[in-house]
Amino acid sequence: MKKFAKFVLALAAVSTLLAAGSGFAAEGLKFTVPDDLKAARVGTQRGTIAEGIARDMLGDKAGEQLTTYEKATDVIAALKLGKVQAAIMDEAPAVQFYKQAPEVLTILPDAMTTEEYAIGFKQGNAELREQVNKALSEIKADGTLEAIMLKYKEDPTAPKPEDIDLHKGAKGGKLYLGTETGFPPYDIKMGNGFTGIDIEMCAAIAGKLDKELVIIAYPFDSLFMAVNGGKVDMICAGITVNEERKLFTDFSDPYENARQVAVVLTKDYVAPAK
Repeated sequence: MKKFAKFVLALAAVSTLLAAGSGFAAEGLKFTVPDDLKAARVGTQRGTIAEGIARDMLGDKAGEQLTTYEKATDVIAALKLGKVQAAIMDEAPAVQFYKQAPEVLTILPDAMTTEEYAIGFKQGNAELREQVNKALSEIKADGTLEAIMLKYKEDPTAPKPEDIDLHKGAKGGKLYLGTETGFPPYDIKMGNGFTGIDIEMCAAIAGKLDKELVIIAYPFDSLFMAVNGGKVDMICAGITVNEERKLFTDFSDPYENARQVAVVLTKDYVAPAK
């Protein structure tokens, strides 16, 4: 990543962690480029592109070296505790986690992959997809989407749920959105409400359609079942478009270009023993 210099990284040997079964020692193991992670224990969010990247990278060793978690926040917590040596995830949330603990975390500068985010729909729901694409085009053109992204990438905790207009009581009925909420700056659970780029973007789209946005949270790996099962009208949670997902889900036009990156511990940080 351009904002960060290339670091030579190593986890200190922590024999007490290894003995307790809550971590491991990694004396002499250094991570400077993604290819180094083939020798690491890796954590990812379950059901994401990052999991697929990790499985492809680790190959036959994935069963031993890969651990998956429900939320991106859980992956970072496991990294800080020494349960994994590296976390693979989307760049924007990685940057937010780094900002919260720059003395603990480092982002490797080279991307694992590049990708595009889009909104997902049940296959065959062409009418809603076309309506959303039209609204998405409008909020791109008038600068609304760019302003939303800049606001949350600067400080994802600043906007509050009550700041977002969900267009309650809109004449066009309700638009049900499925999302996953441990993914700052895109999707965040705050108190009893929701914030984030995806939330506010979808609220702006709902406004264009004269609909009230209703948000329902799911684990990421349940989102596709939710939309294809008719529980929600669309899903949006930093979802990467790829050929496999296109087989069972239709997608809007892209709204964001993104990268997958690796997050590791700084060389001077030692995970705590339990």
